[in-house]
Amino acid sequence: MSIPVSRARPAAAVPPGRIPYDLNAPVMLLHTMQSGEAFRELESTGHLTADPSRAHYAEPYAWMYEQMNRRLPTRGQGALWLWAKIRRDDLIQNVRDSCGEVLLTCRIPRERVLVSQFDDWHQVLDGFPNVLPLAGESDDDYGDRRDRILDDLYGRAEAAGAANRLVWDWPDALRSEVMDSWETIFDPANYPRTHYWQATVHELSADDVIEAVWIER
Repeated sequence: MSIPVSRARPAAAVPPGRIPYDLNAPVMLLHTMQSGEAFRELESTGHLTADPSRAHYAEPYAWMYEQMNRRLPTRGQGALWLWAKIRRDDLIQNVRDSCGEVLLTCRIPRERVLVSQFDDWHQVLDGFPNVLPLAGESDDDYGDRRDRILDDLYGRAEAAGAANRLVWDWPDALRSEVMDSWETIFDPANYPRTHYWQATVHELSADDVIEAVWIER
């Protein structure tokens, strides 16, 4: 399959109007910025996979890879990252920060995609527990409950002699407790509809790409 390719400045690279993202669609609409080198590889070989050695956060990314291998029918050593839901203006800003790269618009079967909530993914990156608000809970009540949970957790970490270590080096039971809290980021039912969602896949096929736009300055 030949990928339709064009060139545009950032504001023109994304079509006008609401982007019809749907986290529950059997074939998902996704966007990703890729380097020119990566796009040429996709064009020449028909496939693109990630290089896990380029990950900036080794432990959080390894956790995400493990989740992908557990939750998806595909297998791989790394992940390609895409937007599954983002406001058009913010996607344009993402494009604007990526001049010289290529915006790929993709349609990928849902079973090959692991979606995760973008903001709370940063709890994983920071090695910090993820505590979700309860339905109807006020900001003050949520803050108080969250503080109690964290005080208890870090108190137990201190008692175990691990308070000054990163969560990756905590005793197994405490580390597992924190990691279990992260799994909430994969369920859209845990979040308001306005939140942003990212997606990870093991591989991108040329057949998945419906349009490629080289971003010009």
